[in-house]
Amino acid sequence: MIFSNDRSCSNGGGISSPALIDRIAYGGLADPLELTPYAIRSINAGDDIPPPLLQLLSFEKIIGDPNDNDRYKLVLSDGTYMQVAILPTKAIIVFTLDVKKIDYHLLGKPRYLFKEQEEQTLGRETPPPTKHALKFGADLPSPQNGPSENISPIKSLNPYQNNWTIKGCVTNKRKMHKYTTPKCNGQVFSFDIIDEEGCEIRITSFDEIAELHYHRIEQGASYVLSKVLKRCAPDAVGPDKKTRFTPIDELLTTTNNTLIDVIGVVVNVGEISVIHRKDGSVVNKIIVKINDMSTLTIDVNLWGPSSEKLGNDLKNMHTSGTFVILVVQNARVGYFNGKVINTSASTAFEINPSIPEAEPLRLRGPIQQSLDPHPSALHCKNNQYQRMSIASILQRLSVMPEAIETTIIAVLRFVKEDPFYYIACPLQFNRKECKKKCAKLAENLWSCPRCQTQFPECNYKYLLHMKLQDHTSIVWANAFDNVGTELFSLSAKELYMLQYDLTTEKTPHIILKKAMFKHYTFTTLVSTDTFNSERRIKVTIDKMQRLDFKAEYPCLLAEIAQMHAIT
Repeated sequence: MIFSNDRSCSNGGGISSPALIDRIAYGGLADPLELTPYAIRSINAGDDIPPPLLQLLSFEKIIGDPNDNDRYKLVLSDGTYMQVAILPTKAIIVFTLDVKKIDYHLLGKPRYLFKEQEEQTLGRETPPPTKHALKFGADLPSPQNGPSENISPIKSLNPYQNNWTIKGCVTNKRKMHKYTTPKCNGQVFSFDIIDEEGCEIRITSFDEIAELHYHRIEQGASYVLSKVLKRCAPDAVGPDKKTRFTPIDELLTTTNNTLIDVIGVVVNVGEISVIHRKDGSVVNKIIVKINDMSTLTIDVNLWGPSSEKLGNDLKNMHTSGTFVILVVQNARVGYFNGKVINTSASTAFEINPSIPEAEPLRLRGPIQQSLDPHPSALHCKNNQYQRMSIASILQRLSVMPEAIETTIIAVLRFVKEDPFYYIACPLQFNRKECKKKCAKLAENLWSCPRCQTQFPECNYKYLLHMKLQDHTSIVWANAFDNVGTELFSLSAKELYMLQYDLTTEKTPHIILKKAMFKHYTFTTLVSTDTFNSERRIKVTIDKMQRLDFKAEYPCLLAEIAQMHAIT
Protein backbone atom coordinates (compact mmCIF):
# COMPACT_ATOMS: atom_id res chain seq x y z
CA MET A 1 0.00 0.00 0.00
CA ILE A 2 1.09 3.56 -0.60
CA PHE A 3 0.13 5.98 2.15
CA SER A 4 0.26 9.75 1.95
CA ASN A 5 1.87 11.43 4.92
CA ASP A 6 0.33 14.82 4.13
CA ARG A 7 -0.74 16.30 7.47
CA SER A 8 -1.76 19.75 6.25
CA CYS A 9 -5.52 19.06 6.24
CA SER A 10 -7.15 21.01 9.06
CA ASN A 11 -10.38 19.07 9.41
CA GLY A 12 -8.64 16.01 10.84
CA GLY A 13 -10.53 13.73 8.46
CA GLY A 14 -9.92 10.03 8.20
CA ILE A 15 -10.51 7.34 5.61
CA SER A 16 -13.66 8.28 3.80
CA SER A 17 -14.42 5.05 1.99
CA PRO A 18 -15.62 2.10 4.09
CA ALA A 19 -15.74 0.04 0.90
CA LEU A 20 -12.00 0.41 0.58
CA ILE A 21 -11.52 -0.81 4.13
CA ASP A 22 -13.68 -3.82 3.38
CA ARG A 23 -11.20 -4.85 0.68
CA ILE A 24 -8.20 -4.73 3.00
CA ALA A 25 -7.23 -7.82 4.98
CA TYR A 26 -4.59 -8.22 7.67
CA GLY A 27 -1.22 -8.88 6.23
CA GLY A 28 1.12 -7.22 3.85
CA LEU A 29 3.17 -7.45 0.74
CA ALA A 30 4.96 -10.08 -1.26
CA ASP A 31 8.69 -10.35 -0.90
CA PRO A 32 9.58 -8.58 -4.21
CA LEU A 33 8.04 -5.38 -2.87
CA GLU A 34 10.22 -3.46 -0.44
CA LEU A 35 8.78 -1.19 2.23
CA THR A 36 10.04 2.38 2.54
CA PRO A 37 12.77 2.07 5.19
CA TYR A 38 12.39 4.17 8.35
CA ALA A 39 9.34 5.93 6.94
CA ILE A 40 7.53 5.93 10.30
CA ARG A 41 10.40 7.68 12.02
CA SER A 42 10.79 10.21 9.18
CA ILE A 43 7.10 11.12 9.25
CA ASN A 44 7.22 11.74 13.01
CA ALA A 45 10.36 13.85 12.59
CA GLY A 46 8.50 16.05 10.08
CA ASP A 47 10.74 15.11 7.15
CA ASP A 48 9.39 15.77 3.64
CA ILE A 49 9.41 12.34 1.97
CA PRO A 50 7.56 10.88 -1.04
CA PRO A 51 4.44 8.79 -0.33
CA PRO A 52 5.87 5.80 1.55
CA LEU A 53 5.17 2.13 0.95
CA LEU A 54 3.94 0.67 4.26
CA GLN A 55 2.37 -2.53 5.48
CA LEU A 56 -1.05 -2.58 7.14
CA LEU A 57 -0.89 -4.92 10.15
CA SER A 58 -4.38 -4.36 11.58
CA PHE A 59 -7.36 -2.03 11.54
CA GLU A 60 -10.60 -1.44 13.37
CA LYS A 61 -13.47 1.03 13.21
CA ILE A 62 -13.50 3.83 15.79
CA ILE A 63 -16.90 4.09 17.44
CA GLY A 64 -17.83 7.74 18.05
CA ASP A 65 -20.63 10.20 17.42
CA PRO A 66 -23.16 8.73 14.92
CA ASN A 67 -23.22 12.10 13.11
CA ASP A 68 -19.48 11.98 12.47
CA ASN A 69 -17.87 10.35 9.48
CA ASP A 70 -16.53 6.82 9.89
CA ARG A 71 -12.96 6.70 11.17
CA TYR A 72 -10.60 3.76 11.49
CA LYS A 73 -7.59 2.97 13.62
CA LEU A 74 -4.72 1.37 11.70
CA VAL A 75 -1.38 -0.12 12.67
CA LEU A 76 1.23 0.62 10.00
CA SER A 77 4.72 -0.85 9.59
CA ASP A 78 7.78 0.10 7.56
CA GLY A 79 9.54 -3.16 8.45
CA THR A 80 11.49 -1.54 11.28
CA TYR A 81 8.96 0.56 13.19
CA MET A 82 5.20 0.41 13.49
CA GLN A 83 2.72 3.01 14.70
CA VAL A 84 -0.97 3.66 15.15
CA ALA A 85 -2.70 5.90 12.60
CA ILE A 86 -5.73 8.18 13.13
CA LEU A 87 -5.26 8.39 16.90
CA PRO A 88 -5.08 12.03 18.07
CA THR A 89 -1.79 11.70 19.97
CA LYS A 90 1.49 10.75 18.31
CA ALA A 91 -0.32 9.29 15.34
CA ILE A 92 -0.07 9.34 11.56
CA ILE A 93 -3.14 10.72 9.76
CA VAL A 94 -3.81 8.76 6.57
CA PHE A 95 -5.68 10.62 3.80
CA THR A 96 -5.03 8.52 0.70
CA LEU A 97 -3.88 4.96 0.20
CA ASP A 98 -3.43 2.57 -2.68
CA VAL A 99 -3.57 -1.19 -2.12
CA LYS A 100 -0.62 -2.86 -3.88
CA LYS A 101 -1.05 -6.42 -2.72
CA ILE A 102 -2.83 -8.43 -0.04
CA ASP A 103 -0.85 -11.13 1.70
CA TYR A 104 -0.41 -12.57 5.17
CA HIS A 105 3.37 -12.48 5.18
CA LEU A 106 4.85 -10.14 7.81
CA LEU A 107 7.81 -8.14 6.52
CA GLY A 108 10.67 -7.35 8.86
CA LYS A 109 10.47 -7.30 12.64
CA PRO A 110 8.74 -3.98 13.36
CA ARG A 111 8.49 -2.53 16.84
CA TYR A 112 6.54 0.44 18.11
CA LEU A 113 8.23 3.81 17.77
CA PHE A 114 6.44 5.04 20.92
CA LYS A 115 6.31 2.80 23.98
CA GLU A 116 2.87 3.98 25.14
CA GLN A 117 1.26 2.82 21.89
CA GLU A 118 2.71 -0.64 22.36
CA GLU A 119 1.05 -0.81 25.77
CA GLN A 120 -2.29 0.57 24.57
CA THR A 121 -2.64 -1.29 21.27
CA LEU A 122 -1.12 -4.72 21.21
CA GLY A 123 -0.18 -5.19 24.85
CA ARG A 124 3.13 -6.59 26.04
CA GLU A 125 4.14 -10.17 26.29
CA THR A 126 5.39 -10.29 29.85
CA PRO A 127 6.54 -13.21 31.91
CA PRO A 128 4.35 -14.54 34.70
CA PRO A 129 2.84 -13.49 37.00
CA THR A 130 1.68 -10.52 34.86
CA LYS A 131 -2.11 -10.48 34.52
CA HIS A 132 -4.02 -10.14 31.24
CA ALA A 133 -7.76 -9.69 30.98
CA LEU A 134 -10.45 -11.08 28.66
CA LYS A 135 -14.21 -11.20 28.56
CA PHE A 136 -15.95 -14.38 27.53
CA GLY A 137 -19.51 -15.34 26.80
CA ALA A 138 -21.79 -17.71 24.92
CA ASP A 139 -22.83 -15.30 22.18
CA LEU A 140 -20.55 -16.83 19.53
CA PRO A 141 -20.65 -20.38 18.20
CA SER A 142 -17.97 -22.83 19.20
CA PRO A 143 -15.23 -23.70 16.68
CA GLN A 144 -16.25 -26.26 14.12
CA ASN A 145 -13.33 -28.52 14.92
CA GLY A 146 -13.83 -28.30 18.67
CA PRO A 147 -12.14 -26.03 21.15
CA SER A 148 -9.42 -28.54 21.95
CA GLU A 149 -7.55 -27.78 18.70
CA ASN A 150 -5.10 -24.91 18.13
CA ILE A 151 -4.63 -24.00 21.78
CA SER A 152 -3.01 -20.56 22.04
CA PRO A 153 -0.58 -19.67 24.83
CA ILE A 154 -1.98 -16.98 27.07
CA LYS A 155 1.03 -14.75 26.57
CA SER A 156 0.37 -14.65 22.79
CA LEU A 157 -3.10 -13.08 23.13
CA ASN A 158 -3.68 -9.50 22.00
CA PRO A 159 -6.75 -7.28 21.49
CA TYR A 160 -6.85 -7.97 17.73
CA GLN A 161 -7.50 -11.71 18.06
CA ASN A 162 -11.17 -12.48 17.49
CA ASN A 163 -10.78 -16.27 17.46
CA TRP A 164 -8.80 -17.55 20.41
CA THR A 165 -8.74 -20.81 22.31
CA ILE A 166 -6.89 -21.11 25.59
CA LYS A 167 -6.57 -23.88 28.13
CA GLY A 168 -5.73 -23.52 31.79
CA CYS A 169 -6.43 -24.29 35.43
CA VAL A 170 -8.52 -21.99 37.65
CA THR A 171 -6.29 -20.57 40.40
CA ASN A 172 -8.74 -18.12 41.92
CA LYS A 173 -12.50 -17.51 41.64
CA ARG A 174 -14.16 -14.33 42.89
CA LYS A 175 -17.66 -13.94 44.22
CA MET A 176 -20.49 -12.67 42.07
CA HIS A 177 -21.34 -9.04 42.81
CA LYS A 178 -23.71 -6.45 41.42
CA TYR A 179 -22.76 -3.23 39.67
CA THR A 180 -24.66 -0.06 38.82
CA THR A 181 -24.05 2.36 35.96
CA PRO A 182 -26.06 5.35 34.70
CA LYS A 183 -27.39 3.17 31.87
CA CYS A 184 -28.03 -0.19 33.48
CA ASN A 185 -27.59 -2.52 36.43
CA GLY A 186 -26.07 -5.97 36.29
CA GLN A 187 -23.84 -8.57 37.86
CA VAL A 188 -20.27 -9.63 37.22
CA PHE A 189 -17.73 -12.17 38.38
CA SER A 190 -14.20 -13.08 37.34
CA PHE A 191 -11.63 -15.81 37.80
CA ASP A 192 -7.95 -16.38 37.04
CA ILE A 193 -6.50 -19.28 35.09
CA ILE A 194 -2.93 -20.36 34.45
CA ASP A 195 -1.69 -22.32 31.43
CA GLU A 196 1.10 -24.88 31.09
CA GLU A 197 3.67 -22.12 30.49
CA GLY A 198 2.82 -20.50 33.81
CA CYS A 199 1.23 -17.35 32.37
CA GLU A 200 -1.99 -16.16 34.02
CA ILE A 201 -5.05 -14.36 32.69
CA ARG A 202 -8.19 -12.96 34.28
CA ILE A 203 -11.54 -13.91 32.75
CA THR A 204 -14.52 -11.60 33.34
CA SER A 205 -18.18 -12.37 32.65
CA PHE A 206 -21.23 -10.11 32.87
CA ASP A 207 -24.98 -10.38 33.40
CA GLU A 208 -26.65 -13.46 31.83
CA ILE A 209 -23.33 -15.01 30.88
CA ALA A 210 -22.08 -14.56 34.45
CA GLU A 211 -25.21 -16.28 35.75
CA LEU A 212 -24.69 -19.12 33.29
CA HIS A 213 -21.05 -19.83 34.12
CA TYR A 214 -20.68 -18.86 37.79
CA HIS A 215 -21.66 -22.29 39.18
CA ARG A 216 -19.77 -24.16 36.45
CA ILE A 217 -16.39 -22.68 37.36
CA GLU A 218 -14.55 -24.49 40.14
CA GLN A 219 -11.23 -23.48 41.63
CA GLY A 220 -8.55 -26.07 40.82
CA ALA A 221 -10.40 -27.45 37.76
CA SER A 222 -9.11 -27.10 34.18
CA TYR A 223 -11.07 -25.63 31.28
CA VAL A 224 -10.81 -24.81 27.58
CA LEU A 225 -12.11 -21.34 26.73
CA SER A 226 -13.00 -20.18 23.22
CA LYS A 227 -16.02 -17.92 23.66
CA VAL A 228 -17.56 -21.13 24.99
CA LEU A 229 -16.63 -23.11 28.08
CA LYS A 230 -15.52 -26.74 28.19
CA ARG A 231 -14.19 -28.55 31.24
CA CYS A 232 -11.08 -30.68 30.84
CA ALA A 233 -10.14 -33.93 32.49
CA PRO A 234 -8.79 -33.60 36.05
CA ASP A 235 -5.14 -32.57 36.36
CA ALA A 236 -4.98 -31.65 32.67
CA VAL A 237 -3.34 -28.39 33.62
CA GLY A 238 -2.09 -27.53 37.09
CA PRO A 239 -0.96 -24.25 38.63
CA ASP A 240 1.86 -25.96 40.46
CA LYS A 241 3.74 -26.95 37.32
CA LYS A 242 5.28 -23.53 36.71
CA THR A 243 4.83 -21.78 40.04
CA ARG A 244 8.02 -20.29 41.44
CA PHE A 245 7.81 -19.51 45.12
CA THR A 246 9.95 -16.56 46.15
CA PRO A 247 12.07 -17.21 49.27
CA ILE A 248 11.44 -14.74 52.06
CA ASP A 249 15.08 -13.66 52.19
CA GLU A 250 14.80 -12.52 48.54
CA LEU A 251 11.92 -10.22 49.45
CA LEU A 252 14.33 -7.91 51.28
CA THR A 253 15.69 -6.80 47.88
CA THR A 254 12.46 -7.17 45.89
CA THR A 255 10.90 -3.98 44.52
CA ASN A 256 7.70 -2.90 46.25
CA ASN A 257 4.42 -3.71 44.48
CA THR A 258 5.95 -6.75 42.74
CA LEU A 259 3.62 -9.72 42.26
CA ILE A 260 4.92 -12.85 44.02
CA ASP A 261 4.00 -16.35 45.17
CA VAL A 262 5.24 -17.54 48.58
CA ILE A 263 4.98 -20.66 50.70
CA GLY A 264 5.72 -20.88 54.39
CA VAL A 265 4.84 -22.23 57.81
CA VAL A 266 2.33 -20.24 59.88
CA VAL A 267 4.02 -19.15 63.13
CA ASN A 268 1.45 -16.66 64.40
CA VAL A 269 -2.02 -15.32 63.55
CA GLY A 270 -3.04 -11.92 64.91
CA GLU A 271 -6.43 -10.58 65.92
CA ILE A 272 -8.78 -8.78 63.56
CA SER A 273 -8.05 -5.05 63.53
CA VAL A 274 -10.07 -2.24 61.95
CA ILE A 275 -8.20 0.13 59.62
CA HIS A 276 -9.63 3.54 58.68
CA ARG A 277 -8.67 4.57 55.16
CA LYS A 278 -8.08 8.13 54.02
CA ASP A 279 -11.38 8.15 52.11
CA GLY A 280 -13.26 7.44 55.36
CA SER A 281 -14.00 3.78 54.62
CA VAL A 282 -13.23 1.00 57.08
CA VAL A 283 -11.54 -2.33 56.29
CA ASN A 284 -10.60 -5.32 58.44
CA LYS A 285 -7.02 -6.56 58.62
CA ILE A 286 -5.45 -9.74 59.94
CA ILE A 287 -1.68 -10.27 60.14
CA VAL A 288 -0.39 -13.81 59.58
CA LYS A 289 3.31 -14.43 60.21
CA ILE A 290 5.01 -17.13 58.13
CA ASN A 291 8.56 -18.39 57.72
CA ASP A 292 10.22 -20.65 55.18
CA MET A 293 13.45 -22.63 54.81
CA SER A 294 15.46 -19.42 55.18
CA THR A 295 13.99 -19.23 58.75
CA LEU A 296 13.08 -15.57 58.17
CA THR A 297 9.63 -14.41 59.23
CA ILE A 298 7.42 -11.97 57.32
CA ASP A 299 3.93 -10.54 57.81
CA VAL A 300 1.16 -11.48 55.39
CA ASN A 301 -1.60 -8.86 55.57
CA LEU A 302 -5.10 -10.21 54.92
CA TRP A 303 -7.58 -7.49 54.00
CA GLY A 304 -11.35 -7.22 53.73
CA PRO A 305 -14.29 -9.42 54.72
CA SER A 306 -12.93 -12.41 52.81
CA SER A 307 -9.92 -12.45 55.16
CA GLU A 308 -12.01 -13.14 58.25
CA LYS A 309 -12.86 -16.77 57.46
CA LEU A 310 -9.32 -17.62 56.35
CA GLY A 311 -7.84 -15.79 59.34
CA ASN A 312 -10.15 -17.55 61.79
CA ASP A 313 -9.42 -20.97 60.24
CA LEU A 314 -5.67 -20.36 60.45
CA LYS A 315 -5.92 -19.09 64.03
CA ASN A 316 -7.94 -22.10 65.17
CA MET A 317 -5.53 -24.52 63.52
CA HIS A 318 -2.45 -22.75 64.88
CA THR A 319 -3.92 -22.45 68.39
CA SER A 320 -4.75 -26.16 68.46
CA GLY A 321 -1.12 -26.99 67.67
CA THR A 322 -1.69 -28.04 64.04
CA PHE A 323 1.33 -27.65 61.78
CA VAL A 324 0.06 -25.35 59.00
CA ILE A 325 1.73 -24.68 55.66
CA LEU A 326 0.23 -21.76 53.74
CA VAL A 327 0.55 -21.01 50.02
CA VAL A 328 -0.07 -17.39 48.98
CA GLN A 329 -0.31 -16.75 45.24
CA ASN A 330 -0.63 -13.43 43.41
CA ALA A 331 0.24 -11.18 46.36
CA ARG A 332 2.27 -7.99 46.30
CA VAL A 333 5.39 -6.92 48.16
CA GLY A 334 4.81 -3.89 50.37
CA TYR A 335 6.58 -1.84 52.99
CA PHE A 336 5.33 -0.89 56.47
CA ASN A 337 8.10 -0.69 59.06
CA GLY A 338 9.87 -3.29 56.94
CA LYS A 339 8.91 -5.63 54.13
CA VAL A 340 5.42 -7.12 54.20
CA ILE A 341 3.19 -9.12 51.85
CA ASN A 342 -0.15 -7.52 50.95
CA THR A 343 -3.03 -9.61 49.66
CA SER A 344 -6.01 -8.53 47.57
CA ALA A 345 -9.21 -9.92 46.09
CA SER A 346 -7.16 -11.66 43.38
CA THR A 347 -4.86 -13.43 45.87
CA ALA A 348 -5.28 -17.21 46.09
CA PHE A 349 -4.57 -19.25 49.24
CA GLU A 350 -4.07 -22.95 49.88
CA ILE A 351 -3.64 -24.61 53.27
CA ASN A 352 -1.36 -27.65 53.60
CA PRO A 353 -0.92 -28.19 49.84
CA SER A 354 0.23 -31.50 48.36
CA ILE A 355 3.06 -30.09 46.27
CA PRO A 356 6.81 -30.87 46.20
CA GLU A 357 7.72 -27.41 47.57
CA ALA A 358 5.88 -28.19 50.82
CA GLU A 359 7.85 -31.38 51.60
CA PRO A 360 11.04 -29.66 52.88
CA LEU A 361 8.92 -27.59 55.28
CA ARG A 362 7.15 -30.71 56.57
CA LEU A 363 10.45 -32.53 57.07
CA ARG A 364 11.92 -29.53 58.87
CA GLY A 365 8.90 -29.15 61.12
CA PRO A 366 8.23 -26.13 63.35
CA ILE A 367 11.21 -24.15 64.61
CA GLN A 368 11.38 -22.62 68.06
CA GLN A 369 13.06 -19.39 66.99
CA SER A 370 12.67 -17.37 63.83
CA LEU A 371 14.50 -14.32 62.64
CA ASP A 372 12.83 -11.02 61.80
CA PRO A 373 13.50 -9.71 58.27
CA HIS A 374 13.37 -6.21 59.77
CA PRO A 375 16.76 -6.34 61.54
CA SER A 376 17.22 -4.34 64.70
CA ALA A 377 20.99 -4.78 64.69
CA LEU A 378 22.42 -2.26 62.25
CA HIS A 379 26.09 -3.18 62.35
CA CYS A 380 27.74 -4.66 59.30
CA LYS A 381 27.50 -8.35 60.14
CA ASN A 382 23.72 -8.42 60.66
CA ASN A 383 22.61 -5.59 58.40
CA GLN A 384 20.46 -7.04 55.62
CA TYR A 385 19.71 -3.67 53.98
CA GLN A 386 22.04 -2.35 51.33
CA ARG A 387 24.40 0.30 52.63
CA MET A 388 24.64 3.30 50.33
CA SER A 389 26.01 6.82 50.38
CA ILE A 390 23.63 9.75 49.98
CA ALA A 391 25.03 10.66 46.57
CA SER A 392 24.64 7.11 45.26
CA ILE A 393 21.00 7.06 46.48
CA LEU A 394 20.21 10.32 44.68
CA GLN A 395 21.93 9.10 41.53
CA ARG A 396 20.01 5.81 41.55
CA LEU A 397 16.66 7.52 42.06
CA SER A 398 17.33 9.84 39.12
CA VAL A 399 17.72 6.79 36.87
CA MET A 400 15.24 4.37 38.49
CA PRO A 401 12.65 6.17 40.66
CA GLU A 402 11.70 3.21 42.84
CA ALA A 403 11.64 3.12 46.63
CA ILE A 404 14.88 1.94 48.25
CA GLU A 405 15.33 0.47 51.73
CA THR A 406 18.88 1.27 52.68
CA THR A 407 21.25 2.00 55.53
CA ILE A 408 23.02 5.36 55.68
CA ILE A 409 25.93 6.27 57.94
CA ALA A 410 25.84 10.04 58.30
CA VAL A 411 26.17 13.00 60.64
CA LEU A 412 23.01 14.57 62.03
CA ARG A 413 23.73 18.11 60.94
CA PHE A 414 20.51 19.91 61.84
CA VAL A 415 17.11 19.30 63.53
CA LYS A 416 14.29 21.73 62.86
CA GLU A 417 12.93 23.03 66.18
CA ASP A 418 9.64 24.66 65.20
CA PRO A 419 7.79 22.43 65.28
CA PHE A 420 9.39 19.18 66.40
CA TYR A 421 6.05 17.63 67.38
CA TYR A 422 2.39 17.35 66.43
CA ILE A 423 -0.72 17.26 68.61
CA ALA A 424 -1.95 13.65 68.84
CA CYS A 425 -5.06 11.92 70.12
CA PRO A 426 -4.41 10.22 73.52
CA LEU A 427 -7.35 7.80 73.30
CA GLN A 428 -7.31 4.09 72.57
CA PHE A 429 -8.52 3.05 69.13
CA ASN A 430 -8.72 -0.58 68.02
CA ARG A 431 -6.77 -1.64 71.14
CA LYS A 432 -3.91 0.71 70.33
CA GLU A 433 -3.11 4.35 70.91
CA CYS A 434 -4.86 6.40 68.23
CA LYS A 435 -2.03 8.96 67.53
CA LYS A 436 -4.22 10.77 64.99
CA LYS A 437 -3.55 14.49 64.57
CA CYS A 438 -6.07 16.52 66.56
CA ALA A 439 -7.80 19.83 65.96
CA LYS A 440 -8.08 22.49 68.66
CA LEU A 441 -11.69 23.59 69.18
CA ALA A 442 -11.18 25.94 72.12
CA GLU A 443 -8.93 26.43 75.13
CA ASN A 444 -8.40 22.98 76.73
CA LEU A 445 -10.69 21.32 74.21
CA TRP A 446 -9.48 19.07 71.40
CA SER A 447 -11.19 16.83 68.86
CA CYS A 448 -10.03 13.68 67.02
CA PRO A 449 -11.44 13.13 63.49
CA ARG A 450 -10.94 9.38 63.77
CA CYS A 451 -12.38 8.74 67.25
CA GLN A 452 -15.07 11.43 66.81
CA THR A 453 -14.45 12.40 70.46
CA GLN A 454 -13.60 15.61 72.29
CA PHE A 455 -11.21 15.69 75.25
CA PRO A 456 -9.60 18.37 77.48
CA GLU A 457 -5.99 17.15 77.25
CA CYS A 458 -4.01 16.03 74.21
CA ASN A 459 -0.77 14.18 73.66
CA TYR A 460 2.43 15.08 71.81
CA LYS A 461 4.28 12.97 69.24
CA TYR A 462 7.55 13.61 67.45
CA LEU A 463 7.50 14.80 63.85
CA LEU A 464 11.15 15.58 63.11
CA HIS A 465 12.68 17.22 60.05
CA MET A 466 16.41 16.53 60.04
CA LYS A 467 19.32 17.20 57.73
CA LEU A 468 21.76 14.30 57.20
CA GLN A 469 25.23 14.66 55.75
CA ASP A 470 27.88 12.14 54.78
CA HIS A 471 31.09 12.55 52.80
CA THR A 472 29.19 12.70 49.50
CA SER A 473 26.10 14.87 49.91
CA ILE A 474 23.30 16.28 52.11
CA VAL A 475 19.63 15.25 52.29
CA TRP A 476 16.56 16.15 54.36
CA ALA A 477 14.78 13.33 56.19
CA ASN A 478 11.64 12.82 58.29
CA ALA A 479 11.39 10.83 61.51
CA PHE A 480 8.54 9.98 63.85
CA ASP A 481 7.90 9.22 67.50
CA ASN A 482 9.91 6.01 67.86
CA VAL A 483 13.02 7.63 66.40
CA GLY A 484 12.65 10.84 68.42
CA THR A 485 12.18 8.99 71.71
CA GLU A 486 15.29 6.90 71.05
CA LEU A 487 17.33 9.91 69.97
CA PHE A 488 16.54 12.30 72.83
CA SER A 489 15.70 9.75 75.57
CA LEU A 490 12.58 11.81 76.25
CA SER A 491 9.02 11.62 75.02
CA ALA A 492 7.80 14.47 72.83
CA LYS A 493 5.52 15.69 75.61
CA GLU A 494 8.39 15.70 78.14
CA LEU A 495 10.58 17.65 75.74
CA TYR A 496 7.76 20.11 75.01
CA MET A 497 7.10 20.74 78.72
CA LEU A 498 10.78 21.58 79.39
CA GLN A 499 10.23 25.08 78.05
CA TYR A 500 7.86 25.75 80.97
CA ASP A 501 10.02 24.10 83.64
CA LEU A 502 11.87 26.83 85.55
CA THR A 503 13.70 24.35 87.80
CA THR A 504 16.07 23.14 85.06
CA GLU A 505 18.42 24.77 82.62
CA LYS A 506 17.55 22.24 79.93
CA THR A 507 15.38 23.51 77.11
CA PRO A 508 14.18 21.90 73.85
CA HIS A 509 16.81 23.96 71.99
CA ILE A 510 19.64 22.59 74.16
CA ILE A 511 18.42 18.98 73.91
CA LEU A 512 18.07 19.13 70.12
CA LYS A 513 21.42 20.84 69.67
CA LYS A 514 23.14 18.22 71.82
CA ALA A 515 22.07 15.48 69.43
CA MET A 516 23.59 17.24 66.40
CA PHE A 517 27.01 16.72 64.82
CA LYS A 518 27.31 13.08 65.84
CA HIS A 519 27.56 9.98 63.67
CA TYR A 520 24.49 7.75 63.44
CA THR A 521 23.41 4.70 61.54
CA PHE A 522 20.05 5.31 59.85
CA THR A 523 17.72 2.66 58.46
CA THR A 524 15.67 4.52 55.85
CA LEU A 525 13.07 4.23 53.14
CA VAL A 526 13.95 6.56 50.26
CA SER A 527 11.42 7.28 47.52
CA THR A 528 10.29 9.99 45.12
CA ASP A 529 7.00 11.85 44.84
CA THR A 530 5.61 14.78 42.87
CA PHE A 531 4.55 18.08 44.44
CA ASN A 532 3.37 21.02 42.31
CA SER A 533 4.61 19.18 39.19
CA GLU A 534 8.11 18.90 40.67
CA ARG A 535 9.79 15.64 41.60
CA ARG A 536 11.32 15.54 45.06
CA ILE A 537 13.18 13.06 47.22
CA LYS A 538 11.42 11.71 50.31
CA VAL A 539 13.55 10.09 53.04
CA THR A 540 11.82 8.46 56.01
CA ILE A 541 13.91 7.21 58.92
CA ASP A 542 12.66 3.90 60.30
CA LYS A 543 15.40 3.35 62.92
CA MET A 544 18.55 5.11 64.02
CA GLN A 545 21.24 4.62 66.63
CA ARG A 546 24.65 5.99 67.51
CA LEU A 547 27.38 4.59 65.33
CA ASP A 548 29.27 1.77 67.04
CA PHE A 549 32.83 2.36 65.81
CA LYS A 550 34.05 -0.91 67.28
CA ALA A 551 31.44 -2.90 65.37
CA GLU A 552 31.97 -0.77 62.28
CA TYR A 553 35.67 -1.40 61.68
CA PRO A 554 35.18 -4.87 60.07
CA CYS A 555 33.01 -3.21 57.43
CA LEU A 556 35.64 -0.57 56.78
CA LEU A 557 38.35 -3.21 56.46
CA ALA A 558 36.16 -5.20 54.05
CA GLU A 559 35.53 -2.13 51.90
CA ILE A 560 39.23 -1.25 51.85
CA ALA A 561 40.09 -4.83 50.84
CA GLN A 562 37.50 -4.67 48.07
CA MET A 563 38.96 -1.40 46.79
CA HIS A 564 42.44 -2.94 46.70
CA ALA A 565 41.08 -5.98 44.85
CA ILE A 566 39.51 -3.73 42.21
CA THR A 567 42.65 -1.68 41.73
